[in-house]
Amino acid sequence: MPDKPHSTRTPNSLDEFGVISEFFTDKGAHPNAWPSQGVGDDCAFLDIGDKRIAVTTDMMALGTHFFDNADPYTVGRKSLAVNLSDLAAAGAVPKAFFLSISFPSIDEKWLKAYSKGLMEESFRYGCPLRGGDTVKAPVIDGKPSKTTISITALGELPAGKGLTRSGARPGDDIWVSGTPGDAFAALGDIWGYWKCAPSDYRYFKSRMDKPTARVALGTGLLNLASSACDISDGLIGDLQHILDRSGVSAVLHWKDFPLSEAMRNMPEDVRRRCVLSGGDDYELLFTASAEQSARILELSQRLSVPVTRIGEITGAGESLLIDDGEGGVLSPQPSFNHFTNEVV
Repeated sequence: MPDKPHSTRTPNSLDEFGVISEFFTDKGAHPNAWPSQGVGDDCAFLDIGDKRIAVTTDMMALGTHFFDNADPYTVGRKSLAVNLSDLAAAGAVPKAFFLSISFPSIDEKWLKAYSKGLMEESFRYGCPLRGGDTVKAPVIDGKPSKTTISITALGELPAGKGLTRSGARPGDDIWVSGTPGDAFAALGDIWGYWKCAPSDYRYFKSRMDKPTARVALGTGLLNLASSACDISDGLIGDLQHILDRSGVSAVLHWKDFPLSEAMRNMPEDVRRRCVLSGGDDYELLFTASAEQSARILELSQRLSVPVTRIGEITGAGESLLIDDGEGGVLSPQPSFNHFTNEVV
């Protein structure tokens, strides 16, 4: 994450997801390849014999996803956690990951702290490092390039199973885990958009630096949820992916959204900005038939992971509505999207 973002709007209509669709979606026939599905989801699924493997990859860079002076220990933890969160959204059990990293010079202190955070996260979820690559970053116009990290994580699924963004149906409930918006509250304080009380800022900052991948919840939802994704770019933006892939729409109820105690101390407009559009939470957003609600709440209690029903899926052709609970409709700011957004 840069010190403060500037607009990087491209001169054409392509954005992050448009680029993927236009240039990096393989639509060819490959008769000798492993059968696969899931392009456009948090994970791709590969069917290998009687096994189904979930695969995800994320690239992160200092100055884009992290501040230049970010604690390397938390960079290590988070760089793996965001990939494990993708596996959680698919309902997969983490099994291994691969790391490629480019840095301008060998800084033993930085690398030791980064490795410590990375390996602790790896051990926490039983997901070992199995390979990768290291590259020296180039020097451009006399300035060294910034550290860039790419992790590919693999998880295991039962044959034929796996949660995607495309299964939501009209009448399904919409659920979210935890308290979204907390991570962006810290970012807004750092950027000077608002000011948090010191104790609240420490809580928000910990949520930004050390997200929790909801792996146990994801695997528990495998036979309960109809669709799922994790919240990386912002709740509304990530929900829209589910709606687009499923060919449906939704109604959300702002008054039902879960708020942390720290978030309750923030002004109402800040709450809405953070919770609806903020991103970087890595909570799970999922849909399920209303008849599954008791089992979902039982799972939540058993895992001590709070989940909250925040809306319902409606039919195709309708607009996404956010009921403010007072007879009005909210119009949130757009969620994050590489190449298009100026965060405000």
